[in-house]
Amino acid sequence: MKTNKIILLTALGLCLGILAACGNKVCIDETHNFNNNTWMRFEPEVFNFDVKDIDAGYNVIVTLRYDTAAYPASTLPLVVDYFSDTNELRNYEHLLRLVQVDGKRRGETLGGYCTVMDTIDAMRVYNRKGTYTYRIKQATSKYEINGFSSLTFKVERAAKI
Repeated sequence: MKTNKIILLTALGLCLGILAACGNKVCIDETHNFNNNTWMRFEPEVFNFDVKDIDAGYNVIVTLRYDTAAYPASTLPLVVDYFSDTNELRNYEHLLRLVQVDGKRRGETLGGYCTVMDTIDAMRVYNRKGTYTYRIKQATSKYEINGFSSLTFKVERAAKI
């Protein structure tokens, strides 16, 4: 009986330790909903998170939920700005592919809405600890694009370098 309790407590402790270790990999997992399902070109979605480990690489992932009838295009151009608490600005463009080569939508489609996930920055290395801010903007030629429900921003620690 005592041996069973020890085994059970040990197993429970291992499970909790594994869950805690997995949870520590995610720095931020935040969703922003678009007002009136409209993404305005000059109104970026802003996300802040803390970098505590500069010896690791980080994967920056976005998940976009959109109405395929309202936005039937195969790609969505994005401009990504990020800066540290010292205001050192970096930016790049990312083309979010919404359709596969065979013409099928990427991601999961349900009720006319598609949810597509993409890594917009793989193994990003930050040179200093502190708070980083990402601003993600749609970069189409239109001032506003309709049919966008939400944008989720996730940063997870990938591996030690």
